[in-house]
Amino acid sequence: MAQIRQTDKATGIVYVYEAEAKWDPVKKQSRYGKRKLVGHVDPQTGEVVPNRPTRASVSSPVSRREFFGTCALLDAVAEESGVLPALRCALPHTWDQVLSLAYYMICEGSSPLSRFPRFAATHTTPHGKPIVSQRSSELLASIGEAERDAFSESLARRHGEGDRLFYDTTSISSYSEVLSQVRWGRNKDCVPLPQINLAMLVGRESGVPLYYRKVAGNIADVTTVKTLVRDMEPAFTGKVRLVMDRGFWSAANINAMMYEHFKFLIGVPTSLKLFKDAVDTHITKLRSWENFDDATGLYGMRLTCQWDYEKTRPRKGDVIKEKRRSYVYLFFDASRAAEAERDLASLLRACSRELKTGNRIEAHERYYDEYFDIVRGRPVGKDDRIAAATARVGYFALFSNEVMEPFEALAIYHDKDAIEKRFGDVKGLLNFRTPHVSTEETLAGKLFVVFVALVIASWLRKRMKQTGLDEEYTLEGMLDEVETIERYTQEGHRPRICEITGKQRAIFERLGYDLPTTS
Repeated sequence: MAQIRQTDKATGIVYVYEAEAKWDPVKKQSRYGKRKLVGHVDPQTGEVVPNRPTRASVSSPVSRREFFGTCALLDAVAEESGVLPALRCALPHTWDQVLSLAYYMICEGSSPLSRFPRFAATHTTPHGKPIVSQRSSELLASIGEAERDAFSESLARRHGEGDRLFYDTTSISSYSEVLSQVRWGRNKDCVPLPQINLAMLVGRESGVPLYYRKVAGNIADVTTVKTLVRDMEPAFTGKVRLVMDRGFWSAANINAMMYEHFKFLIGVPTSLKLFKDAVDTHITKLRSWENFDDATGLYGMRLTCQWDYEKTRPRKGDVIKEKRRSYVYLFFDASRAAEAERDLASLLRACSRELKTGNRIEAHERYYDEYFDIVRGRPVGKDDRIAAATARVGYFALFSNEVMEPFEALAIYHDKDAIEKRFGDVKGLLNFRTPHVSTEETLAGKLFVVFVALVIASWLRKRMKQTGLDEEYTLEGMLDEVETIERYTQEGHRPRICEITGKQRAIFERLGYDLPTTS
């Protein structure tokens, strides 16, 4: 662009124009194209004074007002919990989109992902732009096991070192008939639909979910531990300590964990000979005053035993057999025993009346056969069966290859309720009870986003509990409280944060996070 000066002969004002120089091939000289007036020359200083903008040339400044509080809080949680660096490592090009969808699930869990553009139009998100439904499907389909493993390994290095890990599974129902792992199985929510099973590891100290995998719906819990042991090997370094309920009990699982030198604590099924022998042998010693715990109201003791360890060597084809030291933690709950005896007595009286009157109930048929003989048309109780049924009520046991105090082991085992709470968030807060997906790739990607959201929500719940905010707010209520903090952006001006109320300020300060800023 060239500047041209032209003097108005009537007024003497020198006007300045901008014009584009063009070469005229015919006349072999340069010509000026369309000119634009930009100002005039000040006669005293000789400087160019810009013209005033006309109304036509002045456009309205672009401004935007959006909710900023929730994003600012979740940003702080994602950074502190390690989610942000883990995501950047696993998904270097799309981490901000995945994190935006995770924020949306936490805030609007009951809404489908197709409604995300509406949320992004009024809220700040890490991505800063809407993600249309087609694009979100492509994003979810691009997330595979490699991304999941990279994310989980990063979390495990940050939170899993030396921590006890709670392991459990839950049922996720599905209406889809095309997903390969959707099968009929034992649905833990008693929903009459086929399902997949979601297996998860949660750290005891951190409360953070560290690992997950989806399992076919017809796979029993007891068969998942050996796969878990294999998958955990690259992610968890150092000492691994697992805590599981008795649904995972099998000799193969115990042997697999011992082979990998994992420490473990697992519930003992009451039908096992191991349990019955422990109760029958130590019943008198267990219920002595020396083994009573005032805090729990239970009797407890530690028993040393020898586990018959077996390992098949594939190359040689032989079986290694040896004794491995292990421990049974045996407990007795007198109140539960008394309640169970009352319940059994009430059941037996009801069954006896039903047999006398001939009004048999289908649900009680097994009890008629197990506890009664019919003698001369009258029901007579089988005293030996009834005595056996009440002999071990109130007793329960834990099994481990790690030595500790009995009630220390019990406290650790009771803490596994933390994983049930995480499953509750998956199905409730994040609305993943029956995911509406139609392809394997989309299911895997959506499960990954749900897991990211779950880690953030779990860390925030932990912080709320540590600071006492959980006594004043639910998680949803606290997010609603801070959501109304607004950010106002105008073109040519620095964004500014609007008013922050006393309650909003107190939430950030008590959680230990800085108040929202634009820097």
